[in-house]
Amino acid sequence: MRNWHSFYEILKFPMEIIFFAMILIASGNVVLNPALGVNALIENEYVLVVAHVLYRTGQFLIVNFPVLFLLRFATRKKGGSTSVLCAFIGYIAYLVATMFFAPTGLPNTAFSSILGLSFSNQSLAVLGNAARYPLQTGVIGVAVVSLVTLWSFNRSRNRNEYGIFAFISKESSVAFHAVLYCILAGIGVAYVWKYFLMAVTKVVTFVSADTVNPINLSLYGVTDRVLSILNLNSLIRQPFWYQTNGGTWINLAGSNIAGDASIWANQISSNVVTGISGRFFTPYFVLNIFLIPSIIWGMYSLYTDAIERRKIRMLCVMATITSLFGATMLPLELMMAFLCPLLFILYVGYTGILFAVLHVFRAYLGYIPLYNATIIALPGTLLELMKYMQYPSMERSYTIVMIAGTISIFVGFFATRIYFKFLAVDLFKTGEKDRLIQATIKAVGGIENVKMLQSSISTLTINVYDPNRTNFKKLKKFGSYHIYESRAGYNIGFGAASTMIRIGMNNAMREAVRAVNQ
Repeated sequence: MRNWHSFYEILKFPMEIIFFAMILIASGNVVLNPALGVNALIENEYVLVVAHVLYRTGQFLIVNFPVLFLLRFATRKKGGSTSVLCAFIGYIAYLVATMFFAPTGLPNTAFSSILGLSFSNQSLAVLGNAARYPLQTGVIGVAVVSLVTLWSFNRSRNRNEYGIFAFISKESSVAFHAVLYCILAGIGVAYVWKYFLMAVTKVVTFVSADTVNPINLSLYGVTDRVLSILNLNSLIRQPFWYQTNGGTWINLAGSNIAGDASIWANQISSNVVTGISGRFFTPYFVLNIFLIPSIIWGMYSLYTDAIERRKIRMLCVMATITSLFGATMLPLELMMAFLCPLLFILYVGYTGILFAVLHVFRAYLGYIPLYNATIIALPGTLLELMKYMQYPSMERSYTIVMIAGTISIFVGFFATRIYFKFLAVDLFKTGEKDRLIQATIKAVGGIENVKMLQSSISTLTINVYDPNRTNFKKLKKFGSYHIYESRAGYNIGFGAASTMIRIGMNNAMREAVRAVNQ
């Protein structure tokens, strides 16, 4: 778990950029989305231009957020510009390899013009006549490239400087090897990726077979959130949002409309809501408006240091506002996946329950997209909900959403606190928690050397009387992934276990005081 939590430390900065990107998209969406009606009130075109700039900037960052992970990981592992450049050109080589060697017959959602890469040449019959794009492998592809680049660096250490290629510098040698191995990795992924797509296709087929079955909708919700943190949710969203898997409807003009998002948009414009669309979007209103903010403030409540609470209070306010008017699911889900995996699993499971329960109660509120986008889509905002409240025919749906949301506030807040205080470590009562607490006490020189304890969702802060009695090597041995000194004391990164360790050490301090008094 120490290694897994270290990923949170490494990728914390890219996740902050993703959060900033979500703010940009939400700001642009509020102004530009015609369904919200704000753009009709703005007569100044320069305001609309700025909104487009914000939206497109955030869109680029979100669509390509795996690249941010790659660059940060390369910097952290080896440092310097050489590792970053090698990782980036290796990733491009990987994408190009998948573009040329991906087998034919894969669904269109499997491909994407990542970083603008594409190829069209009708003179090569083996490649077919259609334009070719890189495979969209998301975070999985970045993980492959990161491992290959790291391996290239390790091999460069054993390079013979007096060999036949001695004229090539060490940096260039690493770059050449990274490109070569990433091309090979891209070819390998191109041939095995079809099996991953087959698994996703089976899920799509299963859900499509009976979209009125709550279990099927629950599976859709779980799959959507898992694929979201992998940057692959277009694989599950595209078929149901814009294709026949999400249903069909014949409008008043006799045109056949396919996809849940397309049907809802057409019905709203025609003022004819039949109740057959919206089932793939309704839970997002509960998630964005109620559940996500409750998790954010549940985490905030776990900060025991008053100074730290003041520092992150404005961040929590901004995150809440962004969640209400846009979405913060992606950065929060990424943070939970690396920092508290069990809480993420509980969150995904609860999302699946929402899809099933809201369908059982026939609560349907859809989504009118600004563009036919999936990865950057922002369904379930507060402005949308307020707009739908103007429709008497939707009263039952938004009332049920409000009730489910109120319940979700309590579920999200208390589930977050319970997880960090009781479930973050030693879930199966093997004694690991007690060993970790005792090891930490010994590493800081005994309980009598502890002056003050504070904790957050990822860090334990210990202020000691005598710093010479601390043993930092023991702290790292027993699970800490970073240790640094601040004005408050030693900040020790124990990940999600920090709160439980603080509670255990506080109990040990009280027992020590009680023993002295007796």
